[in-house]
Amino acid sequence: MDSVLGLQVGSAIFLNVAFAWLVGSWLARRWMSAVGTSKTDTEHLLGSADIFAGALGVLAGCAGLWASAAVMGGVSLAEAKDLVWQMLTMTSIGRAGYISLGALALALAIRAYRSTAAWREWAVLAALGVFAFVRASMGHAGENGYWTIPFAAEVVHLTAMGAWTGLVFVSAWKAMGADALQDDSNRMGGYLEAMSVAATVAVIAIFATGLFNSWHRVGTVDNLLGGTLYTTALLVKVALVAVALLLGGYNKFFGLALARNSAQGIARVKFALKVESIVLLAVLFAAAVLTAQQPPAAM
Repeated sequence: MDSVLGLQVGSAIFLNVAFAWLVGSWLARRWMSAVGTSKTDTEHLLGSADIFAGALGVLAGCAGLWASAAVMGGVSLAEAKDLVWQMLTMTSIGRAGYISLGALALALAIRAYRSTAAWREWAVLAALGVFAFVRASMGHAGENGYWTIPFAAEVVHLTAMGAWTGLVFVSAWKAMGADALQDDSNRMGGYLEAMSVAATVAVIAIFATGLFNSWHRVGTVDNLLGGTLYTTALLVKVALVAVALLLGGYNKFFGLALARNSAQGIARVKFALKVESIVLLAVLFAAAVLTAQQPPAAM
């Protein structure tokens, strides 16, 4: 992997992780509030991690634009530094890039502004929505314009993948450690039930749009089995998603009931979520590789 491809894939991974965390945090805040956790406690628990995720996303976005300038110019990263401004001002990819970067920067600024005001959550949601819409336009789905079925499918897929991955990340590593949830099994049960329902909806959306995207970009079984980097990454992504679904299925059908009855059950659910989060991180890596390659149907 050369330096340009490495930066392109690496920046996409961190950008996906940052977006997923911010979406997951937005959802977790609503669920924690719904089960009686105070906004002050929720902010104390999630605020610093949100700021870190937002900063990571902004830095990754900048790195991604640098890599894109190198790809478009067919030059090295060192030579691409002089092309970045030209790309930002003269190409649709560049304009989409700085709009998506601005949306993430806005989400970061709002999270950094410590407040429990209701408007802040809706402003963050709007910023994340703009990011998802514009980010989708920068990939293969955006090549034929905004008002197409492939583009709509990609927006839904990106958002749903961010929601599923993010809610697992945030729940496993932050939210389930909240004192207000740990001390009350009913609150924990309510939170986990809301998470499970959201994950189910997200997975259905991912399955439907993923199937459509695969058909649209791969085309035939021969292409799928062609051994290209794109199709290999796609097959790896599908296999990893299947593993994550098994872990999520365990929690939905067995773990939630255990978590309502004992601390040991909560620990099992939390462990399964942590393993699932690692698998989903690998899914995001495979997804980043896909964005850096031309699909078979486009060749």
